Amino acid sequence: MLRSRRVEHACARPLNLIVRRRAGGSLQYLENSALALRAAHYALARDGQDQQFLLFPMIHIGTPEYYSQVRLRLEACDAILFEGVKSWRVWVLTLSYSLVARRKRLGLVTQRDALSLKGLRARLVHADLGSVEFDEQWSKIPWRFRIVVAICAPLYGTYLFLTATRESIGKRLSTDDVSLAAEEYDRHRFAPGLSEAMVGSRDKRLTERIDSLVALPTPTKPGVVGVIYGAGHMRSVTDALMGKHRFKVVRSEWITVFDYAGI
Repeated sequence: MLRSRRVEHACARPLNLIVRRRAGGSLQYLENSALALRAAHYALARDGQDQQFLLFPMIHIGTPEYYSQVRLRLEACDAILFEGVKSWRVWVLTLSYSLVARRKRLGLVTQRDALSLKGLRARLVHADLGSVEFDEQWSKIPWRFRIVVAICAPLYGTYLFLTATRESIGKRLSTDDVSLAAEEYDRHRFAPGLSEAMVGSRDKRLTERIDSLVALPTPTKPGVVGVIYGAGHMRSVTDALMGKHRFKVVRSEWITVFDYAGI
């Protein structure tokens, strides 16, 4: 009961409670309005079960306040599933975030710099691919596409550094189930194997970790599990929890990633 009260307190904190479903039953993870980019935060539970999952569809660039709000909520967790692939290829592909964050007038920072999981009482569970596994997936992409992606990623990051505003970044990042499916189709059409390397194989590992935690005997099962993963991976998480394991949304709220006022 103590765990349940701790979760309820964490999820009842500031911002607008949204507990809502989009048309067709899919959850909304991000919202880009005229004022700000916001990320949803969900708590999921099963009837008659004490275990709950707290979902954090992450944006990898935001204000320090955004990451402070996320960390505050992570304090309720007994275990945290987190992402991260240690590979220079991933570093190149995500270079745009680091470059944009260097544009001081935007007042943005990267998740890597602003959100440390150290010091939290939760057990940290790496739920992503290892570097060797990711490199194996990457090698399945035709070499000519690998070269194009490696060249275009830093060029695109430089373009964003020179031209981006908070509003343009928010518009580009805002997504939901429908646009995620379209993005995966576009990635596959542009570079066969890219979607599997960047999304599919990593989603599979993440859902395997979720399955293993749900299947644990009650005495050893973590009562509150945080899932802190990129928003583009959250559809697989909610499909696993709400479809396979019959969890339901019991709390939800918006967390502002960054607003557009005065920028």
